[in-house]
Amino acid sequence: MIWRALVVEIIRALWHNGLHRQNKTLQQIHEQWFPFWVEWKTAATMEDVDRQVEKLTQPAKVASPVFSEDLNGETPLGGKIELNSPWNENND
Repeated sequence: MIWRALVVEIIRALWHNGLHRQNKTLQQIHEQWFPFWVEWKTAATMEDVDRQVEKLTQPAKVASPVFSEDLNGETPLGGKIELNSPWNENND
């Protein structure tokens, strides 16, 4: 399928330069294979967007939450379980 998209890309480049615009065979190929070109072009564009997003994003600098539990307690499963987060000062 990629080769069909590349053929359409070549046809579009020729037409952009004003060459072979009236060629019926090229027009038919372009018409039939245009969906392959759209799919390929979209994938290439999204890969470029992904690369740009990776450059813009930075790793988060957030401390990990602290989990604690009391294995002995009032219930058969144990006692108190807590999850404290360094970013939440109230530890609600």
